[in-house]
Amino acid sequence: MAKPAATFGVIAGTPVDTKMGVDFIKSMGFDAVGIPAASSPEEQNMLQYQKADTLTQKVIAIIDEFHKKNIKSIMIYCNSLSAAIDFKLVENKYPSSNILTPLQAYCNLALRYSRLIVWAANAQSLKVIEQILYESNPYIRVIGVTLLPVVNAIENLMPPEDILEKFGLANFLPRSFGAEGLVLGCTHFPYLKKILEEKLDVAVVDPMEEVLKDFVSHLNAF
Repeated sequence: MAKPAATFGVIAGTPVDTKMGVDFIKSMGFDAVGIPAASSPEEQNMLQYQKADTLTQKVIAIIDEFHKKNIKSIMIYCNSLSAAIDFKLVENKYPSSNILTPLQAYCNLALRYSRLIVWAANAQSLKVIEQILYESNPYIRVIGVTLLPVVNAIENLMPPEDILEKFGLANFLPRSFGAEGLVLGCTHFPYLKKILEEKLDVAVVDPMEEVLKDFVSHLNAF
């Protein structure tokens, strides 16, 4: 895998998932530094629903900090954060940057699968994800689920086995639906990916892995 010349700047909703994003980037062989947009899931949720403009400006300020360090590859490691901010404004402000978000994976996923279960942190994020999926493939069938309390459990580093038991995740998939994939529509949820793959008879998809693979392919083309 080729390595980009610049370090990734990681932005996520809280310190915990920002660290998860940094660890994810590093596990793929890249360098990364992170700055969170909020201090907790509750603050992040409040900003997303009540102060989206403020949240957009916080993301812009963080990118400015990265630019001061000559970091031009930015990963917004959060579905709900990506869905809440004015991403076009952010993207247009930094035309020379590579700004990656998990939302960039859903177009390809819609073309690859015909029946998906999308598990998001909140309904705002789920709405945007579903919109991308249906715009990309009007014939796709989607069941959407939101479960914010799992985010809090992950923030508290509850063991995956305990989370699985507490929230009944082993019975997550309606058998009659015939799902081909479970999409982890929150970047906290890869914390549970291994145990979900063990317990569920379905592909477990991490959109951020898809986005980074596409980015690396793009780099290798030049």
